[in-house]
This record gives sequence, structure tokens and C-alpha cells, in this order.
Amino acid sequence: MSGRALLNDTWAVVTTPRPIVDAVVRSVCGRAVERLVPLAGGGLNETYRAEFAGDVAVVVRIARRPTPWFIDEAHLMAQAAAAGVPTAQVLGLEHLDHDGEPLSFSIQQFLPGRSLEELSGELPAFALERVVAEAGEILARVHSVVPDDQRGIQHELRLPDEHEVARVARIVATALGPAAAAVVERGANFLRQEVTTRTAPPISLVHGDFCPKNLLIHDGTVAGFIDWEFAGPASPAYDFAQWEVDAGEPLHDRVDLVRRGYARVADPGTADAGWTPAFAVDWSLEKLGWTNPAAPAQFRRCVDVIARYTVC
Repeated sequence: MSGRALLNDTWAVVTTPRPIVDAVVRSVCGRAVERLVPLAGGGLNETYRAEFAGDVAVVVRIARRPTPWFIDEAHLMAQAAAAGVPTAQVLGLEHLDHDGEPLSFSIQQFLPGRSLEELSGELPAFALERVVAEAGEILARVHSVVPDDQRGIQHELRLPDEHEVARVARIVATALGPAAAAVVERGANFLRQEVTTRTAPPISLVHGDFCPKNLLIHDGTVAGFIDWEFAGPASPAYDFAQWEVDAGEPLHDRVDLVRRGYARVADPGTADAGWTPAFAVDWSLEKLGWTNPAAPAQFRRCVDVIARYTVC
């Protein structure tokens, strides 16, 4: 679908020697690091909070890729920020070689708060609904950005490959039984129908990983959208679909709240142009085929989402 699968679960996170991290942060910030704290939820990268004297901190993200990384991400984050999206300022990018391995560093402003994923079980229902709707409103600002070039990850629907579908069906049959494997086949047929009979959807900037783990909540409001590594040009339906697949309990069935907030800025129906089901099925099929499988609850969720849109 997007080239994103190439990145998922294929890069082992290796710890970068502390002196290298200290040197890069000092070169960008001009200050010595007093404390380096690993952060959870860094995805495919090493992610730290680098603390200086006086309770000042920055976020350090380190990627191991064959080519310099984070450049497109920084550009797209700046575009989103200009549209009113709360996102961290990128303070500097550095690229270096360590023992023959290229390292890319993104030094970013530290945003206070906790992820909505962490808070979803603590917030009262009314507060949870309010921040999810607020996230939807901010998402509409993301989608208001028309990419000025083809930077970022390309999220495109593609015709399912028959051999890949058969492989995924076998995986699902082993894990969940033949009825679930039949759902996979229906999903592939549905996707083929959508891609071959409909006009391609309109394109905007999408976040590319829109789910509770990447929404920071501070003082009861959405303080930041984080982790723009998978941002790029696509149909806005991609972000709606990803929430439905990836948000987790109890929020994955509340995309209505996202759309309610979105409607404060733009019409979600016009934005997704009816393509959310296709993107949800496509993303679910992709996740079901990962070499390193998704967690059991996510695996089951993918099958359930496909079934929802392919009822016989």
C-alpha cells in the first residue's frame, strides 16, 4: 500500500553510544546533556528525553536507515504547524556515520503531556469524548495542507496480489480458523472492486499514524500530534481508517467522535469521499501479513474491520 510495510518490524532498535548522543545534542542545542531518559512509543527509532540544567529538555530521535532520515518529516511538520496543528518544532537534524552505519538524528522541542493511549482508561467518558473530538478538529487542519511536493511516505491503494492474499489467508486460518480466512478473501475482492471501479480520491497531507499513542494530552487538551515519520500525501480517508484499525479499546469504534470534531473545520464526508472502508481493509490486510505479527488483539481487530465492510 505505502512502502510503510518495508519499515514495520524490520529494523531492530540498537542503542547508540551515549557520547555520540551527547555530542549531537550539544552541537544542536549548545548545552550539555545532564540526563538521558528513554521514551516509550518511539516506534522504529530510538527516542529519548535529553534533560539540561534548569528543567529544560528536548526530544532526541535516532534512526538507522541507508539514507538520511527525518528530512521529509521535518518539512511536513513545519507545514502542519503553519496550518495550526500543535506539533513540536524541529530544532535540528544531524546525519553521521558510526562504525560504517549511517545514523540520523532529529532534535525536537519537548512537548508536555501524556499520550491519549495512556489516559484513555483514566479519563471520565465526557473528557475522553471531548479530547477525541478535539483531535478530529486538529486532524482537519492537517488535511487542509496541500503538499507542495511528493515528500513523505506515499499511501496509495493497490490491487491485492493473489499470492500475498493466499499467504495472509493461511496465516489467519492458522490463528483464527477458516471463517476468518474467508473474511480475508472477501476483503481482497472488495478492495479490487473499489480500486478498479472508482475514481482515485483527492489528496492532502495525512499524519500517517493517527491513533491515540501519538496524541499528547496536557491540562485536558490536545497539546501535540507527535511522530510524523509516516506523514505524506494521501486521501484523508487514510487517517480515518487508521484510527478505526489501530486506536484500540475503547476508541477504535468511536471514529464518530473524530468526525464530529473534524466537522467543526471541514466536512469529513467530502474529505474522505467514501474511501475510508477501502483504506481500512487495505491497512488491515497489510498488518495481517506482517512478518512479525501484530499483537493478538490487533490481529483480531484487523479481521473484524474487514468483516464489517464485506458483509455478504
